[in-house]
Amino acid sequence: MAIALGVRPRNCLLRAMSERDLAILKPGLERVSLDMRMNLQLPGRPIERVYFPESAIASVVAIAGDHSRSEIGLVGYEGVSSLAVILGDRRSPHEIFIQLPGSGFQLPADLLAAGMESSPSLRRLMLAYAHAFAIQIAWTALANARLKLEGRLARWLLMSLDRAEGDELPLTHEFISVMLGVRRPGVTVALQILEGRGLIRAVRSRIHILDREGLEESAKGFYGTPESEYRRLIG
Repeated sequence: MAIALGVRPRNCLLRAMSERDLAILKPGLERVSLDMRMNLQLPGRPIERVYFPESAIASVVAIAGDHSRSEIGLVGYEGVSSLAVILGDRRSPHEIFIQLPGSGFQLPADLLAAGMESSPSLRRLMLAYAHAFAIQIAWTALANARLKLEGRLARWLLMSLDRAEGDELPLTHEFISVMLGVRRPGVTVALQILEGRGLIRAVRSRIHILDREGLEESAKGFYGTPESEYRRLIG
């Protein structure tokens, strides 16, 4: 289903576009279902489409030579997949897949690239998002280096919560361990610590957020700066 210009999309980048810029992309924007584990980008493969999530959340995952995997960024209704296209390339070593299913819009990568060439305002918006995402990646690296696992988990839960609908996240211990690049037993212990503080309740592959402010305290200042920088850059 193509997007109707009279309907305001939930995706923040689409909402931030001028009517003229949205009209440039409209012929190729198509609403799609984004299912669990659906691949939006494969390592080293040509990027044919970019995705603007609305209710879905995607993980950007780096893969090492020994096939170790760790999430380096999240994309939800605030953003768009495949930063490589924004920066003028069509391949990336990273994988992007849906971690929480929902809806969104897909757009041919060629159309986004052409739109950025023809519209300075669209190019500025997309580059502002690329900058915001680079800040998110930098703070993920900083948190991974400086925080204990329960602090990293608290930050990651907050970032997921920001992009989700409601206060419940359907996440397994195994999935979280892959996203954080740690062993599953460590995730179990970290969840128990946060649950013991009354911040979350983990039941049957679902995590209920009980105390958001407490999670922010557990993240020890490593949550907030990328989010405020996004607001400064995008609005």
